[in-house]
Amino acid sequence: MRTLHTAPLLRLTHANEPPPVRPVPGDDDALSDRATSGDDALSGPAVPVSGGPLPGQPASADADASSHRPAPLSAGPPPDQPAPTDDGPLSGWAVLVDGDRIEAVGPIGELTQAYPMVRVRRWPGTLGPALVHDGPLPPAPSPRERVHALLRSGVGAVLAAHLTDPAVRAAAARNDVAVLDAVRPPALVVGGRADLAVFADDGRCLATVVAGRLVHRRA
Repeated sequence: MRTLHTAPLLRLTHANEPPPVRPVPGDDDALSDRATSGDDALSGPAVPVSGGPLPGQPASADADASSHRPAPLSAGPPPDQPAPTDDGPLSGWAVLVDGDRIEAVGPIGELTQAYPMVRVRRWPGTLGPALVHDGPLPPAPSPRERVHALLRSGVGAVLAAHLTDPAVRAAAARNDVAVLDAVRPPALVVGGRADLAVFADDGRCLATVVAGRLVHRRA
């Protein structure tokens, strides 16, 4: 299942400063404890997906080396665009997701031309890596709602030290939230897990994708 995520701005790395997390009584605006179904389906047959890291960026060690990888798609920006190593957000870029992995990152024009049959999700705001939550989970009436409060704020990973409650840990596992032994800087890495988040200018999280699955989308 392949999806191309794009937004007006793309940030390859993210200063890990999530907005305040508030427990939400209801669960209506979250996609809960299940994979998104037809909403993430392709609009046509699958097309070959290219891999390979961005220039100067090593491939993730947990990438599936046995997967089919044709020649890497060029991710070189046009002359008027900044290089992918720049700190600022990029305009007109996209992330190609295959299953739970990032398969390519590059200019939207190049990616849509190379993969004309892929499903395209166009988000408002700034697209970037999902956040890593370093701290106790927010209070909420149930373990499920505690995890969903994180998903609504753009979090895709938590520290194992804060998942000592078996029920909370199980809720995190059901939603494919990554469990880390130590904090790592959030970044989009070709071959790594597809953990993405979209933020509005005011800091609100508009969407969260965890392991390639849309788990939160703001109405």
